[in-house]
Amino acid sequence: MEEKSGFLQKLRRLSPLSLPLCFLSFVFLDFSFRYFYRFVGGTSVLSYKPMLFTAGWALLLTGLLGLLPRLARRIAMMLLILLFSVLTLVHCAMFNIFGNFFTFSDTNFAGDGARFFSWSYLNFRKALLLCIVLAVLMMAFAAFLVPPKPESRKKRIISKSAAGAAALLSLVPILCMHFSLQPKSDTMWWGNTYDPNAETEIYSEFTNTNRCVMLTGLYQYTFRNFTVSFGIGQSHQGADKLDAYYESREVSPDNGKTGLFKDKNLLMVMLESADTWLLTEDYMPNLYALQQKSINFANHYTPLYLSAGTFNTEIVSLTGLIPAVSGLPSRAYSTNSFPLSLPNLFRDAGYTVNSFHSASPAIYSRGSIHTNLGFEAYHSYVDMGMDDYMLDSQLIRAYDQMTSGNKFYSYLITYSGHGPYTEEMRNISDPHYEAAKAEVAKSGVTGSAENMEEYTLAVAHAMETDEYIGELVDKLTGDGHMEDTVLVFYADHYGKYMSDDAFLKQVKGVGENKNELYRTPFFLYSADQKPETVEKYTSSVDIVPTLVNLFGLDADRRYYVGDDIFGDRGGAVLMPNYAWFDENVYYSDAYQGEMTEAMQERTADFRERVNASWDTLKSDYFATWKGDETKGRKK
Repeated sequence: MEEKSGFLQKLRRLSPLSLPLCFLSFVFLDFSFRYFYRFVGGTSVLSYKPMLFTAGWALLLTGLLGLLPRLARRIAMMLLILLFSVLTLVHCAMFNIFGNFFTFSDTNFAGDGARFFSWSYLNFRKALLLCIVLAVLMMAFAAFLVPPKPESRKKRIISKSAAGAAALLSLVPILCMHFSLQPKSDTMWWGNTYDPNAETEIYSEFTNTNRCVMLTGLYQYTFRNFTVSFGIGQSHQGADKLDAYYESREVSPDNGKTGLFKDKNLLMVMLESADTWLLTEDYMPNLYALQQKSINFANHYTPLYLSAGTFNTEIVSLTGLIPAVSGLPSRAYSTNSFPLSLPNLFRDAGYTVNSFHSASPAIYSRGSIHTNLGFEAYHSYVDMGMDDYMLDSQLIRAYDQMTSGNKFYSYLITYSGHGPYTEEMRNISDPHYEAAKAEVAKSGVTGSAENMEEYTLAVAHAMETDEYIGELVDKLTGDGHMEDTVLVFYADHYGKYMSDDAFLKQVKGVGENKNELYRTPFFLYSADQKPETVEKYTSSVDIVPTLVNLFGLDADRRYYVGDDIFGDRGGAVLMPNYAWFDENVYYSDAYQGEMTEAMQERTADFRERVNASWDTLKSDYFATWKGDETKGRKK
């Protein structure tokens, strides 16, 4: 016991190292995280910017901890290092799944996403895990070394003053770097040319999570992203400036397909995870047969503006607006005004409008959001009489509800394509597993045993969705609705539930250009239209203005982000962070090629569209939409 006591006494002599070790543990955690993800973004791991931010925050946190009493300091030290360690793991998990680090905007949909969590999505680097453990142990030792309360009042004052001075000193590098990365006022206007490599623009908008993490480090990113994501201290363009922008925006005039489907019924189906490699004659023969007889958009892309991929595409394809990645709470979709949403427009045109999805109305707040968008009702699996909400084949039970009314617009979201493709969802895959296994064996696809099993299960999930499509076509044909109903099919996102990204790229035929992952099916069928392949590059934002034009709906297309596909504009895919591409060039904030005048104009135009969409949502712009023609508004 005396030897043990003597050893502890010797360790106690190291108590002056407590706060320096605390400082180093914060620095070490950040540096380890950025080192293992140094391939992300365009900032070197040794760049002075993140290092100054991190040093400043480590000093600030250490100084504030030094002001606390002994026990509170120990507890706070461990809580902080554990908080940032967990946050680091969350960043890693999000990057593994979505290719982007975590943003607090994702918390708006965290509860819904957690329902579909699978351990198979987590694949952390062992070396990084070891570094995180070392950082925690370093902090634990620093907490152990917290010195006892100084006996004299003078020493206590000196100790607290030193900690306070360190905290104040830490603000110098943090604020200096913050203000140096803020763009000048004359570069913050929509009409100016956007410099793709300007760190000031990246930092100001804070929409490119990957570059921002590497540019600012873990702690400044956390603080800055929190304030931006929840709109703290943020502003948006007011109604007058949005009026001016929308007045000046030019869109395609009416064309040969304007009103082509006027007064026809519309069944609009968003397919869960129905990627291009699944929509084949062997795997989904019913859907494939429809695609071959449809107007098929061969170069259609579905970018993910939010990590909640299905919800992201749902909002885009119903409103024509891009969900704001920051500063907009999820409740806004339940309370804002959306007079130009598809449900409202079809309702105004005398249609019966309803939405159908087997999931609970509480998930993504669909119950309130869909009625706010203009649907008469949101129908879940309970309303549709389904025994198992995961089985798309049971959606046919709601056929009469979907086709009710003299004219109907029914919006349907399938479910069975959802992942993970594991034992967890055998109720979906089991009825089709043997058929899927046989078709996969003939496909020529090869991979590890784990990848091939996951691939086979994905095919089985797709077969369950395809069974419903076959039953739907039979029903529509039997009652004559195939002649007066347009069927629109599109995917909510690519097959992101495959856990091996490299294998997914292999089966999809994607090379180094990762943007090809976002290419997804989109086609529309009408019995009186000949099959047609549209090669024009399109994305989710083009769906609404195209349908508005085809059905001759009374709406001013200037208020949508995208373009009518059959018009003389568009032809490019809008991506997150103001990126875009077409058949000739891919432009992003890392673009190093020569910027032609045409590219500069296109980039400025797309940037304006995205900003206007975000500001429209943030300000609830349409709440004051009064049909004042002098302001460019059309009721």
